[in-house]
Order: sequence, then C-alpha cells, then structure tokens
Amino acid sequence: MIIVEWGFIAGVLIGIVVGLATFALSVSRVHAIKFSFDGSEYHSSLDRRPDELALLTEYGREIQGMFLHSYLFFGSANRLHQHVKALLAKEKCRFLLFDFRLVTGIDSSATFSFTQIKQVADQCGARMIFTSLTRDLEKAFRATRFISDIIVAPNLDAALESCENTIIKAHQTHNREASTLREWFTEALGGAENADQLIQHCKRIEVQPREIIVREGDPANSMHFILDGRVGIMVNGGSAPVRVRSLGPHTTIGEMGLITRQPRSATMQAEVVSVLYELSASAYERIKRENPGLSHALLTYIITVMAERLGFANRAIGVLQR
Repeated sequence: MIIVEWGFIAGVLIGIVVGLATFALSVSRVHAIKFSFDGSEYHSSLDRRPDELALLTEYGREIQGMFLHSYLFFGSANRLHQHVKALLAKEKCRFLLFDFRLVTGIDSSATFSFTQIKQVADQCGARMIFTSLTRDLEKAFRATRFISDIIVAPNLDAALESCENTIIKAHQTHNREASTLREWFTEALGGAENADQLIQHCKRIEVQPREIIVREGDPANSMHFILDGRVGIMVNGGSAPVRVRSLGPHTTIGEMGLITRQPRSATMQAEVVSVLYELSASAYERIKRENPGLSHALLTYIITVMAERLGFANRAIGVLQR
C-alpha cells in the first residue's frame, strides 16, 4: 500500500525504519540481568569455618551481585539502572558486583547508564566491582574514564572471596584466628574431654605451597582438620587440573571418603603453608570400638559439616535456576 501511494524507494525506506524500530523495541524488553544473587545465598569457592559462615548468612546481603548477558545497549542498560536504583533503595549494600562473562558487547549509551549506576552506588556507599571483562568491554568502559574508580576482578570467585573477607572482618567481634586446635575441637565436639581424646588420635602435618596431600583415585584412608592455611580441591580437567573449591582454617576435608571408603574423588593440594591434623582410618575405627561417646560426637560434627555444605549447594542451585 505504501509503495503504491509513495513509490518503491519510499516504501523500502519506511519498511526499514519500521523494522529497526520493531527490533529496538523487542531487544529493549530483554532484561540485561540473567540472574541476581546476594552474599548470603551464593558464596565464593572458599569453604569457611562455621562462625564465618554464620556472619555471611546474617550480613551477606551487603553483597549484591548480577550476572549480565546479551548485548547491552540503551534499552536494556536503562532497565538495569532502574533495577539497581530500586535495589539500593531497600538494601544496605557494601559491594555491587556485575559479572560480564555472558555479555557479547556494549554501546556508548549503555556505558553512560553504568555511569549513572555508579552515581547511585556512591550515594549509598557501595563499591562497584566488574568481573570477567573482555578486552573490548574494558576498552569501552575506559573510554568513559570512570572505570578507574571501579574494582576490576579477573573472575567472580576472586571478587566474592575478597568481598566476603571484608564483610567478615567488619562484623567479627573477636579474633578467631588465635583459636587453638583444642578450642576448635572443644566447640565442635561439645566438650574439652572429647577434644583432648581426638587430638591424641590425630597426627600433625605441615605442608608447603603446592604440596600434594592426597591424590584423586587414592584410597580414602584418612580425613584432615585444617588448623591453619588453605587447601585447594583439584579435579582432573583433561589438559590441566581444575580447582573447584578451597578450604580455609577450621574446616575439614576427606570426611566423606573416611565414612564411605570410596577412592578419593579429588586431589588435595596446599595453596599456602598449612598445618593439618590427620585422622587415619585405623584411628577412626579404634575410636568407634573403644570410645562410643567420642565416636558419636565426631559423627555428629561430620554430619553438621556435610549438612552446611549441602545447604550452601542448594542455595547456589536455587540462584542459578531463577
């Protein structure tokens, strides 16, 4: 009809304009956020001791994060700006994380929206953190000259761990680092007598950075209590081992293997100088035979640890399924 009235060229041009407008409208309806999370439900890969986990559960909402996706332009970025404004109006936020791993590109209008987001974040006292920026994305943000005030992290896990450390330090009322093995075991096992008896069955081990503690596929003949340091959990990733988790002070490792006696499902490697106490399978069997009270307390502690890890896994899965 348009071609008949105004001619072929005018009809084509009007068709192109209508098509572009329709495309822009449909794309603007795509939300830039694939899913969002807070620090009480989605953690870094570092396993922490119970008191630190309790602090993250209570204050983790001070970390607000968003996985972004698709191409970011004026429509989707403006919706993101409005979402962040509403979020910061109702949440006390210390860190605002944006993960760009799934973002395919960004235009200049979208970078301006992030400038507006930063202004809102500054007013609320929240630090902005960008993770997984590609070279092109970083170049686009540097053109706006505001990225110098943004924390840029190589990946979300590193950013989360740093934020968690800050949250824990801010809300910790006493220094747990000075806690001894006996104090830890006393709290975990419900009494000093149980703690003293378990210590007698454990062997102290000091390991150096990158030293292998156990290897994937080895017999599961012990569990370890990490008193100090940090241990990485590595799985075979084909060309190179892949770290799936890290464990810090006052966490346990290898308890599942000790109970099930299945071969080790991962390699344990020290990331820094670490002090561990090893409970061998033979010592564990001796405790079960000769000391039912300690055996019950130890099993209760192991179940509690496993339940905490399962609870975290369930919360993380819940975030990913949004």
